This record gives sequence, structure tokens and C-alpha cells, in this order.
Amino acid sequence: MMALRIAYTLLLALIWTVFSSSTLGIHLFKARIRVKGENAEFLSFKTSNGNMINNLKLIHNPYGVNIFAGGPQGLYMLKPGKHPTLEQVHVPIFGPECQSSTTDCKYTISLLKEGRNGNPLFMCGSKPETTICCDVTSEHVPVNCSELMYPTQINDSSLHVGNSLYYTISHRNNDELITSGLYRWTMSKATWSKSRQTEQRYVKILANQGNGSLDGKVYTFYVEQNKNQDPDMPHWIPRVSQICMADRGGSKSVLQYRWTSMLTARLFCGDEKKRLSYTELLDVAVLEAVEWKNTMIYALFKNAYNLRAVCVYKMSDIIRVFTSNNFKTGTESFSSPRPGECVENSPTLPSNILKFMESHPELEQWIKPAQAPLLFNHYHYTHLQVDRVQSKKSGNSHHNVLLMSLDNGNVHKILEQDGAPFIIAEYEPFKTRTHISSMLLDSKAKKLLVSSSSEVVQIDLHNCRVYGNHCDTCVMARDPYCGWDWTRCSADTGSLIQDVTHGNHSICEKNVPKTSESRTHSKSDSPSSVPQDSKFFLTCPMESQHASYAWIHQGRTIECVLAEQDCLLLIDSMSEKDEGVYKCVASENGYNRAIVHQKLQMNAASETRMTNVALLCLLFLIFVI
Repeated sequence: MMALRIAYTLLLALIWTVFSSSTLGIHLFKARIRVKGENAEFLSFKTSNGNMINNLKLIHNPYGVNIFAGGPQGLYMLKPGKHPTLEQVHVPIFGPECQSSTTDCKYTISLLKEGRNGNPLFMCGSKPETTICCDVTSEHVPVNCSELMYPTQINDSSLHVGNSLYYTISHRNNDELITSGLYRWTMSKATWSKSRQTEQRYVKILANQGNGSLDGKVYTFYVEQNKNQDPDMPHWIPRVSQICMADRGGSKSVLQYRWTSMLTARLFCGDEKKRLSYTELLDVAVLEAVEWKNTMIYALFKNAYNLRAVCVYKMSDIIRVFTSNNFKTGTESFSSPRPGECVENSPTLPSNILKFMESHPELEQWIKPAQAPLLFNHYHYTHLQVDRVQSKKSGNSHHNVLLMSLDNGNVHKILEQDGAPFIIAEYEPFKTRTHISSMLLDSKAKKLLVSSSSEVVQIDLHNCRVYGNHCDTCVMARDPYCGWDWTRCSADTGSLIQDVTHGNHSICEKNVPKTSESRTHSKSDSPSSVPQDSKFFLTCPMESQHASYAWIHQGRTIECVLAEQDCLLLIDSMSEKDEGVYKCVASENGYNRAIVHQKLQMNAASETRMTNVALLCLLFLIFVI
């Protein structure tokens, strides 16, 4: 018994050394709350046979509610129900060919994207030296198939504009005929980029068809390996390119089947005054506007120190740079048409323009963000989605919410407010640490789907119960999806109490009658009887990571010992002075609330053993440390 007491004393000292250095009041850059599966009711889809699916990508049926998940090894469809599963779907793209062939007919999905012309899916299947692309009907039958001249990769961005498929290839292939860049496939005709010697990674394609035949433009966002080997120079250079949809390639002697209108400009993300820059582009999300020039581009970057930032660009600024025609190299003057200008018949362009465009002209002016970057130096983000949440109470008011995946498999819901990020919540959709391979936002249903190699999890962005049962905690969450409806924290219906801008809980005092909201704090049950001289723990759940927590006993404030998401109070040896009522009080933005209200009394019988509760807590703390 004496050995146990000594071990406990040493452990207690270690706990205080490890945890007391954490200051509860410092919550900068932390998510306000952490949301686990047990209180968020995440919907989890797993393959029925337990198969792992590498490089899983999520696709939404644009004409229905089905969600597809696909990787090189197969295609799956999400099946909700009592036991949600990923049900494998077979699309016999190579069916007729395989019936009369003894060769290996196995194909891999090389491109998967949203359907067109009323079909839920468009996909390409590849075998050695063969890639076939088809629309896929709701009965999973391939139609309108054609053989693609060049293979594609499932991770690279692509889009359909009319009957044209625009897609990108990032990594250089061993075949010199296949290079990285932007490709277009239309009615058995292809247009592609001129061969480049540097590695490129493509992240996003955008398109605007405009009003006239020469208005259509396609924009690609990518990073290119820096040719400058100076160790002080960035390894990657972020760029955006623009081509004309009317581009049909050059003449037989110059740029035949190649883009004649491709212009490139460099993206800048950082702080010029502090000489801080982020150069490796990781992901791009788009908030499209009715007027194309008002579209906003959100780009996730990292720098050489593995720090993350999000820069926001206006499409109007990108258009302005591309129409400036201030080229980085070349002083030759051109009349009309200018290099990069959209024309009806590009093969007939003057040879001097085609030769100039053959060198891939880069514009001198960099594209800079519309505001200071959102810096995230404490988290390693991997994917980015952005949602515009319209306030139903005031029709013209809206808030932008960033949904960002972390390298441990968690997801942050972040409010963008006046150029500063406020991390509303950290979702923990997976039970173990994992890598998120894809994110899909259903903005209408307000659902976010995230995939790993073994499952797909659906997060309900409208789940407001996670903010508690009080108006104050609901408002302080600053979640534009939620508000207080006089009985509970619920989805925005247009008549809710909320202050997204400041999270000012005082509006609850002004608008909520005292009788309409339950302010009952956690009450004690019958007093806990603790044996004299024994060890004892009191536990208080830390509901908000932005709050400060402390225990109050007989007018004395006792600091917490932190363990995971709990605030602990440790009693080393129970005596008469330890009897009485203990309150765990959370303080946030001037609002104080008792989370736990517990009365202790001493059992007169002298015992040196630990109580069961203390023993469990001790084992937990040993595990944590």
C-alpha cells in the first residue's frame, strides 16, 4: 500500500508538471469545440467486403441525390439505410472486346466525373495503350463511348464544356508524346499543350463560356517546378493559365494541334512587406457569382516550412492581368490580333504570333490576392471546400465558411470574418488517424462528405445540437448555419437569435425571456462520500476550447489539471477541509457558467485505498501521458 501511495504522489507531480504549463485562457488558433462521432451522429459508409480503395474520389450525381465513390480499382455507390455501405457498381466499358479476347481485360478507372446530358456519371477506363470514355446511365450502362487519344489520371482536374472534355495530366510520362498540361478532346480531335521539360501538378480547371463565340475562356491552376536550382528560391511556382475555347491549334508548321492562345501568369500568396510567401499550391475552391468577374477563388498553399495559408483572388483581377498583354519576355510589338486574343480561325494566325506563342509567353504582372492571406501556421491542411451561407433573416447578408481537412483525418469548419479565420469546430469523422483523399460539399443539403481509403463519412453541417442547450453557447459558436430558436440551437430558419460577427451572448439576455430558456446548470446528485485520507478526482468536461475553466470551493479558485478534453480537480488526501460544494466554472467572453456542481463529504472511516473513480481516472491519466 505504501508503494502505491508513493507511486501516486510521483504521478501527481508529473501530471502537474506536464499539464499546468498549458494556459487555458490562451485559445488562439484552436477550434472552439471538438465534435466526435458519438455526439455528431456521422453517417459512415464502408465497403461490405472490407476492401481498401486507394485514391478514392467522390462524385455527386448532378441530376439526382446519389453519391458515387471511385478509385482506379472500382466504382462504388453510397447506399444509406440501417447499415450504410459502399456498394460496388460494375460498368462494362470493355465488355464487347473481352467476349472475344483471351487477353487481360481488366481495366482501371482513369477518369471519373459528374455526368452530362441527363446521365449521372462520365468515366474513362484504361488498359495498356487504350483509354475509352463513356457517359454512364442510371442503369450503369456505358453509352456514347469513344476512344481517347491520351490516357488520363483520376486525380487530375477535368470539366465538360458542351461536347468538349478538358482535362489535365500532371506527371510527365515515359512516352515523349504524352506530356503534362491541358488537353481537350472533341469529336475525335485533340488539342494539347506543347511539351515542357519541367514537372507540373494541376489542381483546378475553371471555364466561362461568356455570351459570344469568342468569349469562352478556360483557366487552369497549377504548380510548376522551379528551374532555378538556387536553394534560396522556392521549389514550386504557382501559376494560372488562360486559353480560348475557340482555339483550334496552329498551322502545320507551328503549333499544330497545340494551344495558340495559352497565356500564363504567376500567382502570389503571402505578405510582401514581411517577405513572406507561400508557393506550393495544394487545392482550389470556387465561389461562383452570377457575374463571372465577381467569382472568388480560394487557394490553399504551403511554404518551404510546411506552413499553410489561404489566399482569396477575384476573377476580375485575373481577367485584368490576362488582358494587359504585358509580357515578361519579348519586346516585339503586335497590332491586331494580339498574342492570346481569341480568333475564329487560329490555324491562320500570322507566323510571328504563332512563334511567339510557341514559347509559352508569361505575363509580367503577378496575380495578387484581394486581401491579406488567412494564415494557418498551426495546422497542416490538405483539402479545401468553401460554402456561402445566406442569412435567411436578412436576404443580402451572407457568410463564407471554409471546410478544410487536416493531415490526421479531421476537418475544420472555419468562419471567414473580415479577413480573419475563426475555427468554429473540429470534426473527428474517423475513429483512427487517417488520410482524407477527397472532399465533396453538397451546398444545397449542407452536407460534407469526406473519404479515406476504407470509408466515406457524411458530416451534417446543420447539426447545431453540438453547441449545447443554452442560447449563450449557441450564439458564441458564431456558426452561420445555426441560431437559437427560443428552445434549442437549431438550423437557421430566418427567425433565430445569432451574432455571427461577434458572438455577443448578451443578445440572449435582451431577446430571450428568462422562462423560455433552461439555464439549469449541472446539479449534484446525492453527495459523494469519500473515505478519509483517500485520493479523489472530480471531472469537468471542457465544452469549449475558447473558455477558461476553474474549480471553485469555499470561495477559493483552484486551477484545472488538463487531460484531453477534461478539467480535473485532484484531491491528494481527503480530509474535513476538502468537504463541501465544488463548482467547475467556464468563462468565455464575459459569460460564466457552472458546468459541474458536486458536493463531497468525508467518510469518517479512515481508509488508505483509492476510490473506484479515482482509480479509473488514474489509469486514464497514465494512458494519456
